[in-house]
Amino acid sequence: MDDRLPLLPLILHHVPWSFRQALGQEGIPYRMYRPGPAQGRFLIFDSRSQPSAIVAAGQVVLDLAEFRWEFTEDPFEALEDVGSQRLGWQIGPWRLEGQAARVDKRSVRQQLMDRLRQWVEQHGGLWLRVAPFPFPYRSAFCFRIDHDDYQPEDFLRTLDAIGGWEQATSHCVTAGPFRLAPEALRRLRGLDVGLHGYRYQTYATEEENLENIRRAKELVLEAGLEPIGFAAPGGRWNRALLAALEKLGFSYSSEVGLAYDELPFHPFGAEILQIPIHPISFRLFLDAAEQACRDRPTQKEVIIQSAQDAAIQYFCQMLQTCTLAGEPLLLHSPVTGCLGRYPRLVRAVLTAASQYGSLWRTNLTEIYRWWQVRSKVHLTVYETSEGYEVHTHRKPAGFRVGLELWRGAHVAVIPLDRPRRKLLLSSLAFEKRSAPSRVYPVRIDPPEGFRQRLRQWWEWYRQARKSST
Repeated sequence: MDDRLPLLPLILHHVPWSFRQALGQEGIPYRMYRPGPAQGRFLIFDSRSQPSAIVAAGQVVLDLAEFRWEFTEDPFEALEDVGSQRLGWQIGPWRLEGQAARVDKRSVRQQLMDRLRQWVEQHGGLWLRVAPFPFPYRSAFCFRIDHDDYQPEDFLRTLDAIGGWEQATSHCVTAGPFRLAPEALRRLRGLDVGLHGYRYQTYATEEENLENIRRAKELVLEAGLEPIGFAAPGGRWNRALLAALEKLGFSYSSEVGLAYDELPFHPFGAEILQIPIHPISFRLFLDAAEQACRDRPTQKEVIIQSAQDAAIQYFCQMLQTCTLAGEPLLLHSPVTGCLGRYPRLVRAVLTAASQYGSLWRTNLTEIYRWWQVRSKVHLTVYETSEGYEVHTHRKPAGFRVGLELWRGAHVAVIPLDRPRRKLLLSSLAFEKRSAPSRVYPVRIDPPEGFRQRLRQWWEWYRQARKSST
């Protein structure tokens, strides 16, 4: 090993927190700058915040202010956006509509990381990251089953449908409807269970969210369940919800109103991990079918059957493309009137997921635990005459960890099984990763004026008051 500065970690000095968040999601090692001997070859700062730190001999410097000019909008501000909006997806003849984050944070992060990667490689560095999934898996799958209400027949049909694949599911419960059916809650013992709240409502204040979620937690604890995860009703996220979840000791949450189809992250540096899921559910297909039935009531059975077939085909195709691309696919759908009425929907997707050997079929709590391990892996990478040498400063426990070394669209996956690992490019097996085939949403609502926002707030307030009585 030579005595030059290490290629990794990247050294950061006064950069936006969203940039650190993106690096953490990507799995690129970084370290905050501190005075003294240089810790790495690449020093990154943001001149909009503060001038660069003292540059040591042999260091290469990047000013993130230069990156901002290459994007149509500030990527760091986009990653910090917390707004949601109504989106539409066209899948074959079906027009699906739902509420989700107004910024596609995954696309923004990938564009930002791709640009950073170009810069690093142009200056003699390498793109080596901690793999986003436990070794040897290439992608992850989970089906979140939402018990928004309790209807005994639908509840039992859904549990029967997932028989044999329970390890690939998580269950989020709105506890209020189960208060008179404690035996149903006890049926969920042994499964991964999280909460939606006591009432199916996300409130605007911390106090209301605290009361709603606390009541739910007390009820499920009495049934012998110990939830550490939460998913807001309708995927609605706000800071008041985050504050309530932190006070109640939750470990993770999952809201499409904050992010979707993205790797986990800690919003605003919070302790709670956000685990984004796919924004399209089976429910959206059935909603579109019900709308079509209003125009053609005599063809109701044919329309609903067609919507089910389209949903199964769509999600099975997503499974294939995400697995080949090395990206997660975390699905969700409600039970009552959806999975419970048409159990073949969930059964078909779980069957398809079982066919991929490289797919990590897991639940949200295991993803949280894995992400805790992954975030504690600290690496230093040196260039040698034959390739690279990787030093691991903290041995991970509980999961096998892998490294991904990228060359263009090809990647080599290496197990991180010892404190020091030599990487010889000639001995690595590279595989091609295909870009996932996705259906991108379009915005439905026009830009909102003050009166429209006030009207929507008033309608939301009325519904919240109505549900609390």
